[in-house]
Amino acid sequence: MRAVKQLVFSVFILILLSSCFEQEEFPDTPRIEFESLDYIETPGLDSLVLSFSFEDGDGDLGLNDDVNDLLFPYQIYSVVIDANDSVIYIDSDNIELPLYAAPVFIASLDNGDIARIFFTEDKVLLSETDNRPSYDCDNYELIESDTVYVARNEFYHNFHVQFMQKRNGNYTEIDFAEIFQSDDCELGNFNGRIPFYDPNGREGVITYSMLSQLFRLSFQDDTIQLRFWVYDRNLNMSNVAETPDFVLRDLL
Repeated sequence: MRAVKQLVFSVFILILLSSCFEQEEFPDTPRIEFESLDYIETPGLDSLVLSFSFEDGDGDLGLNDDVNDLLFPYQIYSVVIDANDSVIYIDSDNIELPLYAAPVFIASLDNGDIARIFFTEDKVLLSETDNRPSYDCDNYELIESDTVYVARNEFYHNFHVQFMQKRNGNYTEIDFAEIFQSDDCELGNFNGRIPFYDPNGREGVITYSMLSQLFRLSFQDDTIQLRFWVYDRNLNMSNVAETPDFVLRDLL
């Protein structure tokens, strides 16, 4: 009988130790690490495919395109309003300071129109002064023929990437719009949304594809490095991970 009790106790200890090893704990702030990079050249759009591993203690990495993940704090931008909750345009006058940023929800209506609803109850202080810059596509949005002052939301995209060009040992971020002398603010913007694919996803490998014709046109023979980071649903920012230096031709 004593031998049986000892056996049962030993099995219990083994199970307990095993469960301790299986339930590895990670911090709630995401941790990412570069895994691989591939370049696929096609007659149309080329593809730069980045894979990276992640660890996230509470498994809240990922955003979807449903209604909840398009509302504050994941909205694409906020409309700038004054103290009277009036929308600020590029040519507005008689502004009542201070200025606030009110989150916007954008919805497609059944008739094909686009509705933009801003929520004054979630507004945050933007400026005590009239800080409107001159026109650029980062700070203004064309809404029904009006040029509206907006504040872009860093957290709309939960994946951010920078293309760094290496020359003489120094890294400089590539400005694709400047290279191609374009006013398109989305040119060369490869930020995006990693989907919320696994509610229990505490670790794994994510593959992120970037499609463009800009790669071969702008730096096919240059030395490049990617720097990238992610945000989780609680807006915790991960570490900034880096790829090794690479030349596109060497990845083919």
